[in-house]
Amino acid sequence: MRWEAEVPLAPLTRLRVGGLAPRLGRPDSPASLRGLLADLAGGSFLVLGGGANTLVSDAGVSEAVLVLEGEFDRLNVAETELEAGAATQIPALVNEARRGARSGYTFLEAVPGTIGGALRMNAGSTDTGIWDRALWVDAMTPAGETVRLTADEAKPRYRGVEVSEEWVFMGGAFSAPPGDKEAIREAHLERRRLKVATQVYDLPSCGSTWKNPGPPFGSAWEVVDRVGMRGVRRGDAVVTEKHANFIANMGEARAEDILGLMIETRRRSLDELGVDLEPEIRLWGFTRDELRAVGAPA
Repeated sequence: MRWEAEVPLAPLTRLRVGGLAPRLGRPDSPASLRGLLADLAGGSFLVLGGGANTLVSDAGVSEAVLVLEGEFDRLNVAETELEAGAATQIPALVNEARRGARSGYTFLEAVPGTIGGALRMNAGSTDTGIWDRALWVDAMTPAGETVRLTADEAKPRYRGVEVSEEWVFMGGAFSAPPGDKEAIREAHLERRRLKVATQVYDLPSCGSTWKNPGPPFGSAWEVVDRVGMRGVRRGDAVVTEKHANFIANMGEARAEDILGLMIETRRRSLDELGVDLEPEIRLWGFTRDELRAVGAPA
């Protein structure tokens, strides 16, 4: 398994912005992943799934990047569970649940990305995350050791888990008990209709930009709307009219345009409402000052 050098990351993210990775590896099996981690010899790296929630700096990143594929893109159906690799697309798992009349997956309807990314971010709705369905999840440590985790060990929270960023999720098994086929189909269709009606799917974006801040504002979009940022544009980046918590790429947006909108949104929310917004998206390659300006860990 060889490393690719100076790889553009923009085509690998849903926002279609960002610079280069100095090297990129595409492990297609646990053995090849173990080999690439050994090559890194403890050096820092990043794992990119479907790029559904990642903003990459125009300057790119300094770390090596791993993109799982091959054997990690698998989906197996058992009597009461679904087993999926980290490279499996979330819609593939959701569609299998719907077609097979497996209950409990409407919360992931119309959610983009991969299972690995979903596990890292505990993707889902405000009330339910993918770890609520996880029976077990396999991860690989930088030393090449495979560790099997339960939800109790991963300690999932809203949009995150207490698992080291250096551990690479490889896949897992998820509870999927059979249910009423027609009721499940209708629930999925209704959830999809609602998402398509209220969220942005026709332009490149990475979904919700900010985490929900909690009372007195239940949703981040309410804060963004209240401070007058809905529809504000910088370059080819825009806070969308359809959903104020989405920032979309109108064609030739740069990461600095998107970051600028985020900085202004957070400044206004602090000054006008006293709300300290926190990014839901992952920000790669930015300076400490830029990360602090949007409320991300520096």
